Amino acid sequence: MTQQRKCPKKNQALTFYEIMIMKIFYLNRLEDESGVSGTGRVAQGFIFDNGKVALTWLSEHPSVTIYDNIGEVHAIHSHDGKTEIEMMPDFKRAFNELKSFVENFSLADACLGKISPESSAGKLINKN
Repeated sequence: MTQQRKCPKKNQALTFYEIMIMKIFYLNRLEDESGVSGTGRVAQGFIFDNGKVALTWLSEHPSVTIYDNIGEVHAIHSHDGKTEIEMMPDFKRAFNELKSFVENFSLADACLGKISPESSAGKLINKN
């Protein structure tokens, strides 16, 4: 069964499945034992929301292969640690999480949690 994303209304919480997005990764070959593909980033892949993986080679013959999960990619292409899966950071998600934190952060509340509201500093914070 495929999860469908719905456009949330303002201030509506999203479920785990609604915030999942495709993840990007590269196969980073540290040592080329066959002498064919070279070293460095040799393939690019995507992990879909359902866990399936698409992998394409960054070469003259860029074929695409579909795998059931990232574990299969690792088992087939890691070559005993000579090739690593390099996950790309999800900058958009990180930005939105930080933005949400900042928008809901109150310096006054944080300070008042550490000092007495009856102290001179507490009174000054409550005044403003």
